[in-house]
Amino acid sequence: PLVTANDWGRMGVLSVADTLAPGLTVSKSERVLVVGTSEFVWRPFLLAERLERAGSDVHFSSTSRSPIALGHAIDHALSFADNYGLGIPNFLYNVRPGQFDRVLICTETPKQAVPAELIEALNAEVICDE
Repeated sequence: PLVTANDWGRMGVLSVADTLAPGLTVSKSERVLVVGTSEFVWRPFLLAERLERAGSDVHFSSTSRSPIALGHAIDHALSFADNYGLGIPNFLYNVRPGQFDRVLICTETPKQAVPAELIEALNAEVICDE
């Protein structure tokens, strides 16, 4: 749940350094998807850049609260509960289960707040901002 005191940019950002999962390693042959959750995208993006510099084929996406109809550029959609406890449906577009070797869902909420159906559908790892 959100707390009024830190409800700025969702949960608030105290620094812009690349501090997410500093010990995470990838192989050069891996196709990796880094997923930010809602507005929590800056540190996941920095992580994606770091993994790409390490030689992996890295893609980046984010969950959204915005429903978009399938068609034209949108060919796949996953729907799941939000990880902030607000009861708002969230979506992830153009990411199919099995499309990537490794999926990293990055969140500023505790791991248990990320919907299990999303983790299972993508066989994802959850990385929490600490």
